[in-house]
Amino acid sequence: MTGGGQPQFNGNAIIKIKLPVPPIEVQYQIVARIGQEQALVNASKQLIEMYERRIKERIGKVWGE
Repeated sequence: MTGGGQPQFNGNAIIKIKLPVPPIEVQYQIVARIGQEQALVNASKQLIEMYERRIKERIGKVWGE
């Protein structure tokens, strides 16, 4: 490999890297947890939108709109 900041790191080196992977059951648990958290995030976004509309309505009433 020529040039670059890491000349000793080439395609063959990448192939030899072993990444630890949790057991499939743990992976399913992680995915389920992420799904639960995403549902909470989505619900929070809906609440924010609802309250923003209410605030705009109230401001409109104050200003006679």
